[in-house]
Amino acid sequence: MNLVVSILTPHKIPYDSIQKIRDIFCKKSSHEICIQEYKYDDRKFYEIDVDLLNVSMSKSNVMDEIENIISICEHIIINVEAKAEFIVANDDTDADIIKYENNNSDVKSFGLFIASRRIEGVEAYYSSKHCNAYLNFENVSFGVIF
Repeated sequence: MNLVVSILTPHKIPYDSIQKIRDIFCKKSSHEICIQEYKYDDRKFYEIDVDLLNVSMSKSNVMDEIENIISICEHIIINVEAKAEFIVANDDTDADIIKYENNNSDVKSFGLFIASRRIEGVEAYYSSKHCNAYLNFENVSFGVIF
């Protein structure tokens, strides 16, 4: 499967920042990546999709993979000057992005959501002084059968 990390920002991210994001993913992930940038006319946020290609998750490695993605996103939050939030899912994040566009605090059904802010009413899987990560296996399996 492909694991999609959608990076949402209120403003267009400059090319040099996209290159930093690419470098961070290349250094911290063993997966081949493909980066695409989008700004749809009917959407508020700019979107950069980082597709991690041919990811194979299993019960034995799913948490290591998720923790690595959280680490990468936290590193981006710290080192890239952009107000970015991250939606992570297997193969497609478009439905989650539309939901986020309507209410950026209604993230409880997302597979993995990472932001520097805290989300009221949703328990964080991981918290640090830089980011909070919200994990949900009910609606997104990341390709793993539990």
